[in-house]
Amino acid sequence: MSTLDEQAFWQFSCAVYQQGSVQHTLLTLQNEQHKNINLCLLLYYLDTLNLQLSHTTFVHLDALCQSLDAHLLAPHRKIRRSLKAQFITHSEYSEIRQQLLQSELQLEKLQQSELIRALNQGATTLKNPSNNLALYLNESQLQQLKMSFTTAKS
Repeated sequence: MSTLDEQAFWQFSCAVYQQGSVQHTLLTLQNEQHKNINLCLLLYYLDTLNLQLSHTTFVHLDALCQSLDAHLLAPHRKIRRSLKAQFITHSEYSEIRQQLLQSELQLEKLQQSELIRALNQGATTLKNPSNNLALYLNESQLQQLKMSFTTAKS
């Protein structure tokens, strides 16, 4: 397997996130079903490249996401939610919120970078069609995400 590029994955993710109602669907999967958006995007990215993960590599990537979520992203999101709950009327709220959103985006990019680094050390095989999302999402979640690529933004 050739080495995957972090920046190419980031650009792919940003483009896909803006398609149809993908953003809404991924946020719903994250907030209601505890799925990791970056892992979903990575699995979809690999599917577009016809690269199939081994089960062992998938488990490793999932564990990596859970660790980064627990130690970095979840605490950061908690601060952002607390700010909104307690200081939404404060004169500096909007500026602070924007700064927190920007730093959260940087943490998301860091997580993606770590996923690509781990993946470049793992096992994938060329397979057409590949079906990596099925390693992570149940059939209903998978159909919901696939439909969101063509559904208009809400």
